[in-house]
Amino acid sequence: MKRVFNISSIRTRLILAFASIILVGFIGLALIAGGQISAAAQSDYGQRLQNSVQLIAQGISPHVKDFVDGKISEDEIDVILDEYETQVGCDLKLYTVENNGPPPDYNGPPLGNDGPPSGDDWPPMSRPGFRGMAELENAMHGDIVLVERKNEYGRDTIYTAAPVLFDRQSKGLIQLSVPSDTLQAIVVQRWLELGLVFVLVTGFALFAALWLARSIIQPLYKLRESAVRLSQGNFSHRVAYTGKDEIGEVAQAFNEMAQEVESMLEEQRAFASNTSHELRTPLTTIRLRTEALRYDLTLDESIAKRYIEEIDDEVARLGNLIQDLTLLSRFDAGRAELGQDQVDMLRFAASVQHQMSAQAKEKNIRITLVLPDESILVNASLNHLMVVFRNLVDNAIKYTPDGGEITWEIKSADKGVTSVIRDTGRGIAAEHLPHLFERFYRVDKARSRETPGTGLGLALAKSIVEAYGGRITIESAGVDQGTVVNVFWPQQSLATKQMLPQSGTGVGGEV
Repeated sequence: MKRVFNISSIRTRLILAFASIILVGFIGLALIAGGQISAAAQSDYGQRLQNSVQLIAQGISPHVKDFVDGKISEDEIDVILDEYETQVGCDLKLYTVENNGPPPDYNGPPLGNDGPPSGDDWPPMSRPGFRGMAELENAMHGDIVLVERKNEYGRDTIYTAAPVLFDRQSKGLIQLSVPSDTLQAIVVQRWLELGLVFVLVTGFALFAALWLARSIIQPLYKLRESAVRLSQGNFSHRVAYTGKDEIGEVAQAFNEMAQEVESMLEEQRAFASNTSHELRTPLTTIRLRTEALRYDLTLDESIAKRYIEEIDDEVARLGNLIQDLTLLSRFDAGRAELGQDQVDMLRFAASVQHQMSAQAKEKNIRITLVLPDESILVNASLNHLMVVFRNLVDNAIKYTPDGGEITWEIKSADKGVTSVIRDTGRGIAAEHLPHLFERFYRVDKARSRETPGTGLGLALAKSIVEAYGGRITIESAGVDQGTVVNVFWPQQSLATKQMLPQSGTGVGGEV
């Protein structure tokens, strides 16, 4: 409950904002609608009274004729009027020549038994007639109006009147009156109905506002809980929200972030473990050999020489490992300085081919360069290029059996240079391809010590290539099907494309 009533919480602010907008808007609409409903109710009620007095005048016209002709008595006409009063819910008064004469305040010409006056015989509006009875004065001229005044008991009353016609002549007037309270009751009833609708709609709108606030806030609570768990080290926790709205996108992004963090930490743990292992193994070898050289007096000269060579090899291995780790950490941290030297890829490939020729000859492996006719220049650090392609060619030599072949094709591509290195080596199973660029990852872990290297070559090559905006991929059809490495290196636009002579290499150059 503390969350609900906390004024600083988003939920409370949303509810207050929605409730304020709803209440102000609905109250304004209710007042406008109520005024229009009141006016419409008064108009409808007045029209209904006017229609009723007309219908009553038409309905009693035959009876008035019979009354005037003496065929029915005054009591009988009163009974007829009582029936109409009951049906309509009003008071009726009939004024005729034979019905007690004119009203008490009539000061016009006397209405004799010769029949009611017609036409100009009625008292004119400008003369005292039905004094204070505007509805009767208008009815004499055929107009039906509504008049509100107090009756003889001092009660507010609505009056209307209509002429009673037969034989195309006016034979009298019928006056209809109802208490003004009746109209007020109708108006009040309309306001009550509007108020009920207002309460229902407002309640539904507030419920919708609460639901909307809850639907927005609950996922945020889940995100907060997940963030807390993540801060406590539970990186496997994910936000359980599957909505397709913006919050769902945030939840998905949070889960992806948590996945990335978890993967990064797992990679760091594996990196630390592998690094310690890679450091511990040569140090153990060095320690054993130095102890033997120091304390074992029975060692002959040949064994001692071999131990010294092994120590030297392990020291070189440690040096290469530390150098690779240092370079890799610089690229990972974005602190490596990218070179802008113009390097001719054809000359560079020939240089790498020459450097790796001795290692290839030991296994009787042929390295073939497939080069274009024109030189291709790229902007990069020569040392970075050397690290990338020496590692790739070195891997190809390591995992290609004796008598195999390695082909390095260089070709111009859109806004860059593509290098394709193919070998006829062991190949790679499909399940290992996604992990090849992971640090210290070995496809054949059982033979990892037999194959020289730090296990960082591909990871380092990928970091360098991507730092320059390029990309590197490795493909293999399967075990014993060889491997294909594709490297795209972006080529910055140059003012002039230089044509450099090739150093004894061309299409089909071999070692």
